[in-house]
Amino acid sequence: MKKYLFGILMTISLNFLLADDHMPISYGMEGYQCDYKEGVTLNDLVEFTNEDLNPYADKSWSVPYSGFYLTPFLRSGDEVAFDVGWVGFTNTHKDMGIVQDSWFSDEASETFAKWETLTDCSSQGYYMAIEARTPKVQFTEGQTSFWAIRSCSLNEGKSVNDLLESDKAWNEYMDKLGHTGGVWRWVPIAGTPNSFEGDFLLNITFNSWEEYGSIQDDRFWEKTPRPESVISCDNPRIYSAFNARNRPFNTN
Repeated sequence: MKKYLFGILMTISLNFLLADDHMPISYGMEGYQCDYKEGVTLNDLVEFTNEDLNPYADKSWSVPYSGFYLTPFLRSGDEVAFDVGWVGFTNTHKDMGIVQDSWFSDEASETFAKWETLTDCSSQGYYMAIEARTPKVQFTEGQTSFWAIRSCSLNEGKSVNDLLESDKAWNEYMDKLGHTGGVWRWVPIAGTPNSFEGDFLLNITFNSWEEYGSIQDDRFWEKTPRPESVISCDNPRIYSAFNARNRPFNTN
């Protein structure tokens, strides 16, 4: 119930921001958790994307779609029990619906069947991805970045407006640390586990392990004063994120 209430409050707050012409950038998002079929590796999935999925999507998807393979790296086996994840983004969830309609069409049956020979995917969920920090280095198809994902909740007495208003101070702080990646809040919509107790998932991206390590050194030793946090988060899980498909997004 808590996460759905947060989603409602987030929508209300964003509507007020829209009235003030300060609407944050947001994306429709889907996420899969999958295990490899026997003998399959990430290289096989990348080959499938290059030779099957992307040619089909270029011909059949009328909207932009950017997708990533997530490989767990820094994690606890008790909490992350899948081999590979897939996360895909569209400009809106209407656009995501266009992609899904195409994916379940007869035209996609051969491509879909090949995907099912490579993976077993036990879960699929929808999220609203709200951008809190625009990356200084844009994602590039065929390149790998590193994503720190954690579960977060608003602190007691703090509101969604407090959260949105704190973004400026935190962006200034991350600028001082030389952060070149982005920050997004993934608000659950459908298909996500009811056992999830946070308000949202926070995704902070990095363009190298050196960048990630440098920021952790600074934060641990508190070299750079940090702004007040209005959220509490658990320990992050770190994934390598291979950008398997990338098409430009119109955010105007």
